[in-house]
Amino acid sequence: MELLFCGSIPKSDDKPHENEDYYNIGIADENVRIALSDGATVSYDSKRWAKAVADYFVKRGLISNKDIDKLIKTYYSHRFDFKNLTLFQRRGLRFGSYATILGIEYDFDTNFLQIVSVGDSVAVLLDGDRFVDSFPYSLASEFRKDPKLLSTKKRHNCFFSRSKKYGKFYKVWNLNSTSAPILLCMTDALSEFAFKSYERGNKDVWQEIAGIKTMQEFKSFIEEKRRDKTMKIDDTTLICANFKG
Repeated sequence: MELLFCGSIPKSDDKPHENEDYYNIGIADENVRIALSDGATVSYDSKRWAKAVADYFVKRGLISNKDIDKLIKTYYSHRFDFKNLTLFQRRGLRFGSYATILGIEYDFDTNFLQIVSVGDSVAVLLDGDRFVDSFPYSLASEFRKDPKLLSTKKRHNCFFSRSKKYGKFYKVWNLNSTSAPILLCMTDALSEFAFKSYERGNKDVWQEIAGIKTMQEFKSFIEEKRRDKTMKIDDTTLICANFKG
């Protein structure tokens, strides 16, 4: 695997510390793991929850409901001194934190990409300049609905616990059927823009995104799309990797 680009642009240049997107990339047991998580702005402490979910995936691999339950226990036991929390913070914890997870595990032996996705962060598979597949969304209209999110409150993860381990939140891409596989991982603002552009006839949009190589190029691209109002203003993250050879 060759990492071509990874970077994140906050919704506000004045408050980069409030960027609730988080990504992590690691190698374990001859496998590459990529995790991207988008913390929900409306929930308390979502930035740290997004980090916890993504880091857990990179450490453990494909996640199940039992994994999330373990993570919740660790999250609460290690991060908060409840005696010293303000009333606002305690109320926030009672409501819970929420985040997406897009986790990719690449197996060198099989040349497979195994994916778990909860929420509206999207993986796109290209073969050179050709669009092959995307997961979990494939249409711009899908971004209009409220996404499923993983929560620090177990009762709000019932949708995930009732799913079979390799059910609708999981997918496998066989890269043996491609000659020049490129993976794009994107949070929702960039993903929605890309699908809208593609559906409106811009077949080159995927290559435009895959061609980004520096943070300055990424920043200029995002700022231009925000100015012309084709992309919503939100924390925006892109990871691009080449799996050829």
